[in-house]
Amino acid sequence: MKYQRVYSIIILLISVNSALQAQKCVNPNFETHRLDYRDIGYPAATEIPADNSPVAALLAHSNGKVYGATSGKQSHLFVNDYMTNKVYPLGEIPGAKGVHHALVEDGEGLVYIGTGLNELELPVLSRDIPYGRRTIEEQLWTDIKNRYKDYEGGHIYLYDPKTGDDDVYLAGAKAQVTDLGIAVHGNSIYAMAINHTKNKIYGISYPDAIFFEYDLKLKSFKCHGEWMAVKSYPGPERSWRGVPRSLVCMYDGKVYSSGDNGLMYFFDPETGKIQSTDMRIPGEYWETQNYNGFPVVEQLVPEGDSTVWGSTSDGFIFSVSVTDEKLVVLGKPRVERRVRAMTLGKDRRLYMICGEKDNVCRMFSYSGWEGFLDYGVLGVDRSPYYAKIGYQFDAMCTAGDGTIFIGEGDRRAKLFFYIPGGNIMKGALNPTNPR
Repeated sequence: MKYQRVYSIIILLISVNSALQAQKCVNPNFETHRLDYRDIGYPAATEIPADNSPVAALLAHSNGKVYGATSGKQSHLFVNDYMTNKVYPLGEIPGAKGVHHALVEDGEGLVYIGTGLNELELPVLSRDIPYGRRTIEEQLWTDIKNRYKDYEGGHIYLYDPKTGDDDVYLAGAKAQVTDLGIAVHGNSIYAMAINHTKNKIYGISYPDAIFFEYDLKLKSFKCHGEWMAVKSYPGPERSWRGVPRSLVCMYDGKVYSSGDNGLMYFFDPETGKIQSTDMRIPGEYWETQNYNGFPVVEQLVPEGDSTVWGSTSDGFIFSVSVTDEKLVVLGKPRVERRVRAMTLGKDRRLYMICGEKDNVCRMFSYSGWEGFLDYGVLGVDRSPYYAKIGYQFDAMCTAGDGTIFIGEGDRRAKLFFYIPGGNIMKGALNPTNPR
């Protein structure tokens, strides 16, 4: 009994110390009661397994809910229901290991899911590289393509929330989705956007950067060729080919993203051609006799009919006026490369997650009247009940009520959310009024 009491005291002290450590790690830069997270399902019952839980796609639906998809050994669909304040798994997406920035909603509320391999996973690189001109780039491309050697290609699936949301999905259950076919053979779907007027989905593939469309009425695919021809390796990680991770469809039907040499490109549905502009996104550029290196777009967020907010693989923020073809560089919130995710809040602030892979991410916001604000590391402390610090994030969206949802990209991932408002910051970083 004596030893049992000593053992109990030791366990209690360890628990108290853990709780205190968790409290120290919470960032005091903003009101922490506005930040929280939810498990993706009920633990030990319906929760999505750790190796299949990283989130790289979120969609704020017109019904007020937020839908998401995971990447890993098996991709899963899930929904956050604002009425119950809980996250419910919606089943496994057949044959999919990943959904990467490829969730869109049509005018009738139907959800379209672009699938592929787990694009958060780094490729396996060869140890032995032959000597000679450009052999590093050539071997890197070979290693990247090896992942897709026997891959049939990413599918687009259709999900109807009206019929699928009400069921309970236990472990191993399949999502109630309809297979619409393969977009690009031998490639994952890397990003998608939708034109509600023309009833068409546009997408870009990885690793070949093929631009495609899917006609919702005709139920048919059409490939328009390479969005970019140059193979550059700026990131988001140096062992990935630089392919834009976001597309945006404007009011006139033109689809924009970055392309070769860091220039903004657009697809004109009237001519069916991909064209270059004179606008060049900010970042690191380098040229040699046989190789060009340039950044790519990470996120594009439209506002109104002509404004687009963007971020790059080198961590810069910019704005574009598509009517004037004018690009303005707004700055770089963090010394590190990459803007991992970005969304426009109802308060007209841009919210973004910045930081390289396998380092601790930080949340920032940008507005014309405040500049950049640093919210720090996303740490939630509800001890003694639960506590967690998020390190990797790869998706954001703004729900109908203004809540900012943030998808964690680690094992055993959670769905974080931040409610803007109140006394936003205490001593935040602001380059227009530096401390």
